[in-house]
Amino acid sequence: MTAETTTLTTSERSSTAIGRVARSATEIAQPPLVLSLLLILASLLSDQWMVSIWSGIIAALFICLVPFSVVLLLAKRGQLTDHHVGDKKQRRPVMLWTLGSSLLGCAILSIMGAPQPVWGLVGGILCGIVALILVSPIWKISGHAMTLGGATVSAVLMFGWLGLPFVVAAPLVCWSRVYLRDHSAPQVITGFITGVVAFGASYTLIVG
Repeated sequence: MTAETTTLTTSERSSTAIGRVARSATEIAQPPLVLSLLLILASLLSDQWMVSIWSGIIAALFICLVPFSVVLLLAKRGQLTDHHVGDKKQRRPVMLWTLGSSLLGCAILSIMGAPQPVWGLVGGILCGIVALILVSPIWKISGHAMTLGGATVSAVLMFGWLGLPFVVAAPLVCWSRVYLRDHSAPQVITGFITGVVAFGASYTLIVG
């Protein structure tokens, strides 16, 4: 099957009713947006949440939103394939400067005295970034699935049954990545499991 045929098939899939659902799930649950929401929610678990919420906002900015804004800009200029960074060869450079921005954010969080729930999430995110840096040049593991796997286990650990929306969203987002042919099923499954292990271990070790 040629690349042109594959692109056409993917376009046709996106234009159907089911395809629009899949595309919406993929766009709404973009990793930077999901992780930003989680980081801010985690900051609210502190007894002094009026103060600690700023740690969630700072973490979201430096780890998620600033790098994502750069990706959007580069994609608009044609320097990246798209805002999902579909070309695996482009993923390592993107994740490397995302890691740099994240470490700068961590330095600020240390000065601020961020609460443990925020650090528990940050640890999982950093593990995920490193995993993408190592694996992406040879295999296009799913960042969406990794994020939703991590979000699922983190939300349950933080909020119990109130984390149910993340549990429900996870299979929908993972399905959307395969349906849109952005990833294969093994890439999505591996990403999801990696997220569960990385975020679950990080949160458990740091928060206890």
